[in-house]
Amino acid sequence: MSPMTAGTPSSTILSSREIKLHLLGLILVLGLLGLWYWLSTGTRVVPTLIEMLKDDDPSTRIVAAEQLGQIGPAARAAIPQLLSQATQDGSQHANTTAATALKWIDLSASRRVMTHFIPRLQDTDVQQRRTACAILGSLGPVAKPSVPALVAATHDADALVRRNALTALATIGIPSGAVGTAVLAGLRDSSSLVRQTAVAQFAFTVPVSEEAAAALTPMVNDQDKGIATLARTALEKPRAGDAAHIESLGMMLGHSTARDYALHQLAQVGPAATEALTPVLPLLDDDHPFIRYLAVETLSGMGQGAKQALLPLKQRRDSDPIIQAAITDAVAAIESGQTPTPGVAPGGRHE
Repeated sequence: MSPMTAGTPSSTILSSREIKLHLLGLILVLGLLGLWYWLSTGTRVVPTLIEMLKDDDPSTRIVAAEQLGQIGPAARAAIPQLLSQATQDGSQHANTTAATALKWIDLSASRRVMTHFIPRLQDTDVQQRRTACAILGSLGPVAKPSVPALVAATHDADALVRRNALTALATIGIPSGAVGTAVLAGLRDSSSLVRQTAVAQFAFTVPVSEEAAAALTPMVNDQDKGIATLARTALEKPRAGDAAHIESLGMMLGHSTARDYALHQLAQVGPAATEALTPVLPLLDDDHPFIRYLAVETLSGMGQGAKQALLPLKQRRDSDPIIQAAITDAVAAIESGQTPTPGVAPGGRHE
């Protein structure tokens, strides 16, 4: 008979704490294996994905572009085909997906897409103007030089062009002064569709300044329930520069899936984002050029509050010419305390 007495646990039975530790260890191992598999196979699927970009089915081209964007700079071989899809594909969704992928792969290629579509904002074909706004927006902050042209598009005779222009400006986000002024003017547009879009940008994308809050407050009683609901959502957000909100954005910079969102938000906050300076600095060395670009633009927006970043910025020689040009502008902005602005955003109501 076993010498163990009844009710005495066997030495081979693990405690709940030991079980949790084993499970955590297993999860860590599986995560590392998954990362290793992705790194070892990601580039090998690029040729297959490039062929998928040539498929007759738009949905196949869209999926392929999305996957290439996730692979990032290692998918540079796909740039020619992605450029073709972004600028020539008959499907707007395929256009925007390819443009979005390019910003994660190569910033110079993204700027080529931008240069292609800026003139389309003045095309006589209204659909061309609508599409141009959408694609420029899909490039995000990389399309910063297109802001003056998009601000002008917010005064287009076509309401859908104005709506798309506002959405694009909010997605680009910088320079925050020009973007914020244009979106604020959209609150007074003659079209309820455009007004609703402007309110939505404050609710979900553009930081709410005190001036914006004052304009949004009466809109909570708007006859359009959609506008009223979005106005309430926007007013419930932390104000631009809220210390607790900036702290939470700084914490998000440590998570790979949230870095781009957090940087995009911080870049729009301006000098108040200085509280997040410390976690931004390491991102100047990130593998993704898009993240490095966002980090530089965020530091630039901080102005003189980012003097601690001057030395690492001046010493940096980035391999990407777009980022290096942004570094030059950032150094000038930090030293002078004035953020370079590519254009002035006119306000006013569209009649």
